[in-house]
Order: sequence, then C-alpha cells, then structure tokens
Amino acid sequence: MVRQRALTIASVSLAVGFLLAVGVLYFERGLVPGDALTYLAAGERLNLGHPLYALSPGDRPVELKPPYWSVPLLSPPLVAVIWRPLAALPNEWGLPVWWVVTGGSIVTSIALLLRRRPRLTSAALLALDIPLIYEIGVANLNGLLMAGTLGAWLLLRQRRDLAAGGLIGLMVAAKLFPAILGWWLLTQRRWQGVAGAIAAGVAALLVGILGAGLDAHLDYLSIARSTATIGASDLSLAGLARAVGFPSSIAALVPAATLVLGCLGILVLRRRPAWAYALGVVTAVLGSPVVNINWYAYLLMALVPFAWPPGGRTTARGPQRSDQRGPSPNRVRSGSRP
Repeated sequence: MVRQRALTIASVSLAVGFLLAVGVLYFERGLVPGDALTYLAAGERLNLGHPLYALSPGDRPVELKPPYWSVPLLSPPLVAVIWRPLAALPNEWGLPVWWVVTGGSIVTSIALLLRRRPRLTSAALLALDIPLIYEIGVANLNGLLMAGTLGAWLLLRQRRDLAAGGLIGLMVAAKLFPAILGWWLLTQRRWQGVAGAIAAGVAALLVGILGAGLDAHLDYLSIARSTATIGASDLSLAGLARAVGFPSSIAALVPAATLVLGCLGILVLRRRPAWAYALGVVTAVLGSPVVNINWYAYLLMALVPFAWPPGGRTTARGPQRSDQRGPSPNRVRSGSRP
C-alpha cells in the first residue's frame, strides 16, 4: 500500500512538474492568446456590421495561410456571436477573461482526472504536455470543449440524458467535431440525449442567425466544404499523409476515411459504451481535416469514461440498474452502460 502510494505520488509529481516546466518555457514569450485574438477580431467584425468570413477595410488583421485557409475564421458563426459582448469590452479586456475561462476549464479537467486515475492520467500528461500547454496558451475554444466532454459523460453516467445531450448540442454548434458524441448517443439509443442535442443545436442556430445573420451561416457551409478538401492542415492525418508522399487527392480522403471507420467502431462497441465514448474522442480529433498541435490535447478526454466507469449492465433488452452504489470491475469490463 505504501509502495503504491509512493508510486502514485512520484508519477503525478513527474507529470505535473514536466507540464509546469514546458509551461515556463512556452510563456517566456509572454501571453499571446492567438486563437482568442482570432475570436476577438470576429466579434469586432460583427459589432461593426462587417462580413464575418471576409476582411473589410479597418478590420483587425488576421493571419491567412492559403491554400489551407484564406478566410479570417474557420469556426461556426456562434463563436463570433459569443464574442460580441467580449469584443465590446474596452482595452481588449475580453482576452484575459476568455483566457482565464478556457485555461481554467483545462486545469480543472486535468485535476479531476488526476484525482480519479492519477497514474493513468500522469502517463497521458507526459505524452500530451506540449499540446496541453499550447492549448492553454492560445486560448482555443477546445479548452471549453474538453470540460464539456467530461461534463457530458458525468451527466450521462447519472442518467441525466437530456442535459447531457443539450451540452453536446451546444458543443457541436460551437465547433463541429463533437458531433461524433451525438453519434454515440444514437448508437446507445439514448433518445432523450438525442432530443436534447437537437433542441440545443436548433436553439444555438437561432441565436447564431440572430447574432451573425443567415449569410454568415451559408458562407460557413462553403468554408467547411473547402477545408475538408484542399484546406486540410499540416498536422491533420491528411497533412501527415502529404508529408510522407501521398498525392494530395488521396491524402485529403484520409480524415474522412478515419471518421467513417471511427463511426463504425463506435457502432461495433455499442455494448461497451466507455470504450465507444473514448473512441469518439479519438475519432473527433483524427477525423478532422483541420488539426493543429493544440488539438491533440483533446485526446486526454478519452480517459474520462475510464476515470468514471459506467454504473449499470447492458443486456439485449437494454440497461439494467445496479443495486450497488458503484460498478464492479466485471461490470466495467463487460461494457456496462453509463
């Protein structure tokens, strides 16, 4: 027992220490929340009545990188709508507010995982330290999605499917890749969760249209199609395939193929919902055509269903409630339904 505790303390100390060391090196350049600046510029454009997916005279400059992206925002319009009040704050105060919220979401998620599965989480941190520090530094929306993915699983585990589905629907409206969790709901036949996701998605769409206009949403559809073909980033599977010599036309298909295989895997694993949820997290990253180094931090959320195992058994007739407070190891291995 003492040896096990010492091993746990040593593994957590090593992982956290390395994370802090990488953070100190990264933040020597100062706080430059690059993605938050992109969101700030988007909110400013909407506040000025300018097109969301094009730069107009007087707009805040935004880095473009043709052919990968030639528009100032790759996210759905809802992100810019959320940023409208933040962009209206004086002296760019919206930036530190957003940075604290997204960074706090990541740190809280890590702390909760370390408390539940310290050694497993420590090993994952050592593998993902650099993407995590980048994620905190650039203040990407993914930080909130990490906490949302954890929160959705905890709600599902408590059979609060409507709330969990609503949270997933909001995440999809803000960034498309969590839609894979909606597929998980379908394969698990969690119909209240599906209904919650649809309701939240429709509500978010209406808010987005009110805040950014219908034209911005139509523009985003065109941008998403372009990104899925010629706009794949260097660190996506498509970009990595190009780097090793695959023709661009073939490489562009790799994320889509990964997405299809991941969805099939989630269906096959439907009686092992924890494994299926974890596969959904991995597929969400690897199946995306736009992946930067910070995106790989989201892979940490694949540990969530194992840190909080499901609590009831699954049979051919559906879930059965357990009389015990927590799941036994056999239940977890049998793929019990959360």
